[in-house]
Amino acid sequence: MHGIRFLNAIMLYISHKSMALFFNPYSNRVVMTEMLGKPWTVVARAASLYTDPFIMMSGLLTSYSLGKKLMKSQSINVPQEISSRLLRLMPTLGGLILFCTFILPHLGSGPQWPLVVNHHAELCKKYWWRNMMFVHNYFGFQNMCLTHTHHVGIDTQLFMVSPIFIYLVYKWPKEGMMTLFTVGTLSTILRYYTVYSQQLNLYVHFGNSVQQMFNTADYSYILPTHRATVYVIGIAMGYILRQWGKDIKLKTSHLTLGWLISLVLFYQSYIWPSHMGDRFYVYDRLDAAIYSAFSPISWCLFFCWIIFTSHTGNGGFISDLACWRGFQITTRLSYTFYLTQFPVFFFNVGRNLYSEAYSFQLLFDVKETIAVVMASIVLTLMIEMPFQNLRSMMIKKPANHPIKPADKPVEKVQ
Repeated sequence: MHGIRFLNAIMLYISHKSMALFFNPYSNRVVMTEMLGKPWTVVARAASLYTDPFIMMSGLLTSYSLGKKLMKSQSINVPQEISSRLLRLMPTLGGLILFCTFILPHLGSGPQWPLVVNHHAELCKKYWWRNMMFVHNYFGFQNMCLTHTHHVGIDTQLFMVSPIFIYLVYKWPKEGMMTLFTVGTLSTILRYYTVYSQQLNLYVHFGNSVQQMFNTADYSYILPTHRATVYVIGIAMGYILRQWGKDIKLKTSHLTLGWLISLVLFYQSYIWPSHMGDRFYVYDRLDAAIYSAFSPISWCLFFCWIIFTSHTGNGGFISDLACWRGFQITTRLSYTFYLTQFPVFFFNVGRNLYSEAYSFQLLFDVKETIAVVMASIVLTLMIEMPFQNLRSMMIKKPANHPIKPADKPVEKVQ
């Protein structure tokens, strides 16, 4: 899964960078408009898709891990699991909030510094407690401290209820799977209905207004009830991997069919909606509703197939690539890489004094990318890793060493 994390992290980074670029003034706005109407802009316009695999893999790993404990001890220590989760997330998030609230505002200045740096610092002074309680995604984008951290809130809330579903699916597989299917279906219906009735769009179509983007986030994108579909897919996938094991050899015909279906899923989720990025596109709420309801499912099932074939040794070259050990480093930094990118983007946007010509190359600022990576490493080494070690010490069970005969005290013979 390291390669899947890396791919989606990079795509999400490019999407976030493209959003940050819109704060800058440009001297060639006509050329910019023409460029933004090209099919390749699907990379940035499909930004909402790139967080779905992280939610799916979170459900998968939680199911796979807790399932092992459940099979071994017939129970799940829910308080311990929740406290362990919070100890992993809270220190790093809290450290970033402190930095962006009290330190970052004093590190620079510029025409847009009040808008992109000071404004967010003031929001964090008022609403930091929402982030630390992981409920900040319920209060809307415009009243959120560090808006890009909404994903942390969603994932934590879904994790809180996951033991119920995992217990059901491991104890009563048929009933548990039906429960997961029902929850996933209801979540899909919610997305479809809300997007259709409110005229929203999770895909950033050409001509999308800022207000429509805020409404899409507030009424659908940042709500766990709307993101639960891919999470329960992950729980089901974790159960399948745990129960079926690794000793499964698929026939060539089955593999061929599986890859064909996965390519269809990829097309439906990623290629088909690209027509909404055309500059002559007219908003169609049916298009938007279909995309919002089904593209997250197709996108995550595409990666589920890769995970399944890799886990069972049927993946071939793609499996070898996705499991390359070098991606483990990026997995280690994925959380802090996600947290630090917008503060770095806004630092540079706020200090910008001149207009420039918009070009595709602006998405790939090497110095800025290095700055994000370095900030991620610093945050990992200074906060995340020390608290991870502390967490491990707190939850580590004492070793139970039986007394060997040689260790028993020898009684003296009088």
